[in-house]
Amino acid sequence: MNGLKHELNTREKILNAAKREFLEKGFAGTNVRAVAQRAGVTTGALYNLFKNKDGIFEALVGGVFNEFLNILAYNDVFEARELDMKAGDLSEITEMSQRRFLRMIDFFYANWDAMKLLVCCAKGSSFEHIFDKAIDLTEKETLRLLTVDGVKMSRRIKFFIHVMVTSHFENLKEIFYHDLTKSEAAEYVLDFNVYHCGGWKQYWMEQVKE
Repeated sequence: MNGLKHELNTREKILNAAKREFLEKGFAGTNVRAVAQRAGVTTGALYNLFKNKDGIFEALVGGVFNEFLNILAYNDVFEARELDMKAGDLSEITEMSQRRFLRMIDFFYANWDAMKLLVCCAKGSSFEHIFDKAIDLTEKETLRLLTVDGVKMSRRIKFFIHVMVTSHFENLKEIFYHDLTKSEAAEYVLDFNVYHCGGWKQYWMEQVKE
């Protein structure tokens, strides 16, 4: 029991030290030896618990990112079925999108350090392009939403959705690049949402639905 407790304590020290190193230097600039020194353990003790530097990074961010994907997977299609999407009701569409954004903000600030690592510090790690998964998931969800309204998919529409979803995540990353407070981030996403939904209605009604 004491051995297990010691191992857990050592693991916690390593993860805390690694988090600080990654946040300060990024994944690529972080040295395993520096992590061990900062944690007050030997490199041997570190490698007994983690295969390599990427394994440490995964321990810090992997579970959080999977939770983030679960939030994105929240099925707005069923919510959309309650709306008359063909009528292009901007107020209801905006409200539905707003709820999704605010769920993300709550999650971001409950898991700030891990999300900051993913957005700002992952270059060189196996998580460097991890947001491609989030983009793919959201893109598929959006296309399903369009299908609910009977939109016939074309290469033009699919490419447009891909570009919009990609820019959507780049806009969310700005929260971490600029270290916004939670209230600032909420204001930002609500402003962005109003702008986005207004443009979406224009596109929806005048181009897709023509």
